[in-house]
Amino acid sequence: MFYTPNVKISLVTFEQAPLGALANIETREKTQVRITLSGKDGNDLNATFPSYSTFHEIPILGLYADFANQVKFVFETEEGKTFSKKLTIQTDPLPSIYPTIKAQRKDPDRIEQGMIFLHLGHYDNEGNFQALSSAVDEFGNVRWLYTGEIGHVMKRLSTGNLLIQDTNNTLVEIDLLGRPIRQRAQVMTSIHHDVVEMPNGNLLILSTAPSSFEDGVVEVDAQSGQVIRWWDFRTILDQERPPQPRNLNDKDWLHLNGIDYNSSDDSFIVSGRDQSAVVKVDRKTGKLQWILGNHEHWNESLQPYLLTPTQQEGFAWQWGQHAPMFDENNPNRILLYDNGNSRSYEQPLLPKDNHSRAVEYEIDATNKQISQIWEHGSIYGSELFTPFIGDANYLEGGNRLICFGGITRSLSQEPMEIFDFETMTINKMKMSARIIETTDTYPSKEVLILTIEDPDPTRYQGYRCYQAEKLLLYTSL
Repeated sequence: MFYTPNVKISLVTFEQAPLGALANIETREKTQVRITLSGKDGNDLNATFPSYSTFHEIPILGLYADFANQVKFVFETEEGKTFSKKLTIQTDPLPSIYPTIKAQRKDPDRIEQGMIFLHLGHYDNEGNFQALSSAVDEFGNVRWLYTGEIGHVMKRLSTGNLLIQDTNNTLVEIDLLGRPIRQRAQVMTSIHHDVVEMPNGNLLILSTAPSSFEDGVVEVDAQSGQVIRWWDFRTILDQERPPQPRNLNDKDWLHLNGIDYNSSDDSFIVSGRDQSAVVKVDRKTGKLQWILGNHEHWNESLQPYLLTPTQQEGFAWQWGQHAPMFDENNPNRILLYDNGNSRSYEQPLLPKDNHSRAVEYEIDATNKQISQIWEHGSIYGSELFTPFIGDANYLEGGNRLICFGGITRSLSQEPMEIFDFETMTINKMKMSARIIETTDTYPSKEVLILTIEDPDPTRYQGYRCYQAEKLLLYTSL
């Protein structure tokens, strides 16, 4: 504890979020509190807790690892008197397997505020995986770390807390100090890949239809955590349509891997990776609205829902995509991550001739038409080819954040697909990730690049990043 004539402060730390602390503060008079955490690069973190009280619980977020962090507390009484206290918080080093993240600030003035939350993980030379969920600043410094096990889901909720999938196939709300707040859902037919929160707090969760495989969506009540409705995509799409990209599991005909909700018309979109299709569904009726994807092999009943390109030049369909997202300002626009697997049924591209990208489409739902209005990534060719995972996000200020999260290479640095269909096994690969923030202009301009890789080219040890999002550590208080 630290004492002054006016204030007493005690600090509590938490094993699951070691780059944070909770300050318990007692003052003789009612005060509001402002804190400043000194940044190594002139990027101080500031937060104000405006409620007047003689007792405060203040989360200290954004500490650097293995560092004597300097935190200043400023107290102001209701009469306007101020006094301050400075503390030093020493933190432990990062896990030994955490990568050195290389940051290129190509246009610092155009980098948007916030930390980049990385759904990061490490593979050792034998392919064993360890989660390293964390957040980094624009200089590549780690400012938040979660040490608990985590599945596919790590999402920010409207409360400012995180929604994570634990090892019991349960969705749990935690705060940024790693403390569990409450269980939000446990779905008997599984939870996988993605969740979106609706404005009423209900959750739309990717799941599995009864006796099937990763082809269902459920809605879970915000208060009870109970499933209140579900959608079986075997009744919405064609289970017999041939998959492309293929999967080792023959039952995995659709492989839902992304979902987003549109409040303006009460609809949602889902990404079916193994059908190379994004589809829109009316939430109330469960009826299909449109299909975004190549036009091959759809049965006659689904062909009226296919979107037709309005342009021949500068348009390309997505293949094996992830993470579709509505533009909040114009929900006729969709941003997604186009992995690009094969890019054809009849003449599939080899990885060395392929590319991945983020792409934005504009959709005229009335006329079932589509235009490609923006993309970034094709200029890299196979350098950033990612045959699995990946993410693309609209940022609040207009920029986009792209996560080339599963760049796969042989030890001779040749691009690779993830599956070997001759042996029906997963290829042995060296993985890395590249996170790029760009402008929304076209051609776009890169403003920040984060490179995450293992430096030893002779071993398979590496890193993958399932998703990346830019978020503020402190939300409005």
